Amino acid sequence: MRRASGWGVAFMLILAAAEGRAERVPLSVPLDQRGFEEIAHKKGVTVYKHQESSIIRLGAEARFNATPREVRRVLLDYDRQVGTVDRLSEARVLSRGDHSLLVYQRLNLPVISDRDFNLKVSWWEQGGVTYVVYKAVPRAGRPPRDGVVRVRHHYGSWQLKAVSGGQQTLARFQVEIDLAGWLPKWMARSSSGKEMPELFGSIDELIRKSRYRSESCTAKCL
Repeated sequence: MRRASGWGVAFMLILAAAEGRAERVPLSVPLDQRGFEEIAHKKGVTVYKHQESSIIRLGAEARFNATPREVRRVLLDYDRQVGTVDRLSEARVLSRGDHSLLVYQRLNLPVISDRDFNLKVSWWEQGGVTYVVYKAVPRAGRPPRDGVVRVRHHYGSWQLKAVSGGQQTLARFQVEIDLAGWLPKWMARSSSGKEMPELFGSIDELIRKSRYRSESCTAKCL
């Protein structure tokens, strides 16, 4: 599978999930019952856009040929995402807790200034579902940089559930972001959700790379 491309994939592949104001629609509830409308279906990924939100608010669902544990591992492996996710120029884990991370990311976007943000990421399991969640935390992490627009409103959520005897994962992703600063109308429209299939494809690629490293590893590196 080719590497994901486009600025829209980059800002959405912040690979985590929603706390606070970002609503997590449970997997048992169809997204179209919570204000979302299906806008695309491509490469096995169904994409939804919220019809009442004034900022970018999207959802997507698909299956991965991997266990929830494998998917969660690559979602949290931020240090390896640069080079796989186009437009993602920096990704650094700044601190770690038992079930939390503080992450800095910077996006190199066309036409407009770079965007960056600090994210509080956390994860847990409940009711047979694995959650990976994040939100922007403007007062933590790295300070703002000259020439880079700091994103302060960014929430998202991954819900992962084992299916097919545990060998596949049903995944639902939801994201809400305000890119702030100057943003051309055509660029805002391009974020209508068409990048979501590439996002899921990027995760597939990260899973394959993770498996290759594991299979290539000798007893010395375990």
